[in-house]
Amino acid sequence: MKMSLSPKQSGLGSALMAGAIVGLAVIAHPGRAEFSIAYCDGAAFATNIYRAGDPESPSSDLTMRIFSRADGVVFLNTLANRAPNPEGYAYSNIYGENQWELFIPNSESLQCTLSRDGTVIDNGTVTMRELPSGD
Repeated sequence: MKMSLSPKQSGLGSALMAGAIVGLAVIAHPGRAEFSIAYCDGAAFATNIYRAGDPESPSSDLTMRIFSRADGVVFLNTLANRAPNPEGYAYSNIYGENQWELFIPNSESLQCTLSRDGTVIDNGTVTMRELPSGD
């Protein structure tokens, strides 16, 4: 006696198998938490500066992620530099075709600015910032 599965039953079996494989992948490679340290909510872009893993660890990489509201995509998610100065912090990407810089002022009354290759392209509200740099 030969049994055959209908396309609907076969699809369900494939979905269950795929789910099991994804479940194993999650166990084998657990995600690392992200800890935002600065966030600029601009009209055109949302920029998040974060550390993956333990934010206090010296090996915790500083990362810059930029989301384009017009395109609906994250187009930059790369390692970043952090430069304190008396007015706030400047964060810039290490890798990429363009030089991106996010400036987060110490003053809560000022907006953040996002620049590409030295030209300001967006301003926004700081929704998260580090303690004042004082440098």
